[in-house]
Amino acid sequence: MKVAILGAGCYRTHAAAGITNFSRACAVAEKVGKPEISMAHSTVIMGAELKYLADISDITISDPIFDGQFTVIDDFAYEDVMKAHLSGNPESIMPQIRAKVKEVAKELPKPPKGAIHFTHPKDLGFKITTNDSEAVKDADWIITWLPKGDMQKGIIEKFAGDIKEGAIITHACTIPTTKFYGIFEELGLTKSKNVQISSYHPGAVPEMKGQAFISEGYASEETIKKLMDIGMKARGEAFKLPAELLGPVCDMCAALTAITYAGLLTYRESVMNVLGAPASFTQMMAKESLVQLTALMDKVGIKNLEEHLDPGVFLGTADSMNFGAIGEVLPPVLEALGKRKLKSCTPEGMCE
Repeated sequence: MKVAILGAGCYRTHAAAGITNFSRACAVAEKVGKPEISMAHSTVIMGAELKYLADISDITISDPIFDGQFTVIDDFAYEDVMKAHLSGNPESIMPQIRAKVKEVAKELPKPPKGAIHFTHPKDLGFKITTNDSEAVKDADWIITWLPKGDMQKGIIEKFAGDIKEGAIITHACTIPTTKFYGIFEELGLTKSKNVQISSYHPGAVPEMKGQAFISEGYASEETIKKLMDIGMKARGEAFKLPAELLGPVCDMCAALTAITYAGLLTYRESVMNVLGAPASFTQMMAKESLVQLTALMDKVGIKNLEEHLDPGVFLGTADSMNFGAIGEVLPPVLEALGKRKLKSCTPEGMCE
C-alpha cells in the first residue's frame, strides 16, 4: 500500500495549549525500539505508527514547509522524554519543552513558512516533498492534515487530477467529513474516480492519544473495514461513527456531546425500563428537550441563556427524575446548575 500524507503539522499550537504531551509517541517508540518516534507529532507520529506497527513502508509526507524554515529542536534527549512519560510523570519534562517551543516560535514564521518539530520525518524513513501532486500520484490512501475547512478546496483541486481510481481519501482534522466529501463531489471525483471518502481522525493531538475515528456514510464497507483494521494496529483503538457526528465527537464540542449522549442513554434506560414508557413516547420527549433548548440558544444567543432560563428551574423538576440509570449522572448536573442559579428575582422578573 502506498500512503500520501498531506501536511506535516507544527508543534507550536500544541505547546501553546499547555495540556498536551507525548504519551502515545513514547509508547510507540518503546514498542518498536526507535527512540526518535518519542517526540514525533501531528501526522508524523501517525505515519510512524503506520510504518512500524501496520507494516506500511511506502509513505510520503508532503508539505510546503520543507522548502521553508522547517525547524528541528534537538535540545531534549529522546530517552529522557521517554523515561518521563513511561514512568507516568510527563510533566517533569513537558514544561521545559513547551517553554523552548514558545521561545523558538517568537522568531519563526507561522506555517506554511515555518514549523517546529523535534524529529525530522526523513529520520523515520519517510519520503518528503513539497509537491502534493507528486505525493498522491498512485497513492492508495491519501491522509490530509490541511488548514481550516474553507481553504481546503483550493488546495485539493490542484492535485485532484492526479488521484488514482478508487483511492481512499481521509482527513485528520479541521473539517467535517460531510464538507470534506462535498469537495470531492463538487470536483466530480466521487463518480469519475470512485474515490472513497472517510476520516482517520485522532480525536486529540495524535502524539498524546492512540485512537482513530472512522466516518461511515461515504465509503464502501470494504474501505471502512480496511481503515478500522489499520486503525486498530496503528493507533491502538478505532471507532466507527456516522460522518455527521465526527465534529461533535472529536472537536471542541466533544465535552458537550459526551454529556448530552450520556444523558440520552441514561434517560432512555430509566424512562423505558423503570417507568415502562414506550420507545416512541420516550423519543418524543427527548427530542422536545433537545430541539427546544437548541431553539432557545439560537433565539437569544449562548451568552444570554441564563437571562431567559434560570439554571435553578431544574432543581425542583429534574430532581424528581433522580432514579435508575439517571441517578448516575443527574446529581453532579444538579450541583452544577445549583451553582449557576440566579441569586434573586424581583416581582417584575428581573434577576441577578
